[in-house]
Amino acid sequence: MPFIGTQPEVGGYSVLDALTASATASYTLQLNSANFVPNSANQLLVSLNGVIQKAGSSFTVSGSTLTFSSALTSSDSIDFILAMGEPLLIGTPSDGTVSTAKIATNAVTTAKITNANITQAKLASGVAGNGPAFMARPSGGQTISADTFTKVNLGTEVFDTDSKFDTSTSRFTPTVAGIYSVHACVTYASANYSATYSIIAIRKNGSTHAGHSTAIGGFDARHGLSFSTMVELDADDYIEMYVYQGGSRVIGDVATETHFSAAMVRSA
Repeated sequence: MPFIGTQPEVGGYSVLDALTASATASYTLQLNSANFVPNSANQLLVSLNGVIQKAGSSFTVSGSTLTFSSALTSSDSIDFILAMGEPLLIGTPSDGTVSTAKIATNAVTTAKITNANITQAKLASGVAGNGPAFMARPSGGQTISADTFTKVNLGTEVFDTDSKFDTSTSRFTPTVAGIYSVHACVTYASANYSATYSIIAIRKNGSTHAGHSTAIGGFDARHGLSFSTMVELDADDYIEMYVYQGGSRVIGDVATETHFSAAMVRSA
């Protein structure tokens, strides 16, 4: 049945690189100087000394090697080799034409997916993956005034997996929506027992999200408080660590005793 309009152009037809006959029966097939592997010998149209050869009897193919039924000589002439009807006869598929059903099972392997393209957004809801996580601590002692919430200065990072903690502002902005486990700990220096109570709080976007209080003072020893909470954060939310107390006190500068940390436990 004839086509209406332009006949579809399908199939691949390639004249392979010229071969020079010599005292051997086997020759390497190449296309543009690269080894060429046909789908079968029947795919090749071979002309030797002006005569078309029969695939399977006059020649065979294994990989990219074509072998004639008998050795040639330098006086023979391999006129041309034409590769016809290569696999994938439809050419380049149009956009939107390759459906999920057309992709073979297990065809897409991890080798075909670059690490940079496996983002949190590509994971199913509830899968934490490698979400942002950090831990920070003070770079030195910090005096906390009485009866006012004061942000704890955290100038040293223990770790920061995605560079989402800012030591200049002591603020964690994960930029990845999800539920985060947050832990805060404050320890006061020895001989700082003038306060009668202390509150430690986690602020989200400047407002207190959760906190914990305790009565302190009356003894000359290093002491403090800590607590953990869960907080749901959108991509543009941030959290900070604050303290409030009933008297002026100094946060200790022992690196391991005051710290602030968070890690994603579930994606949004």
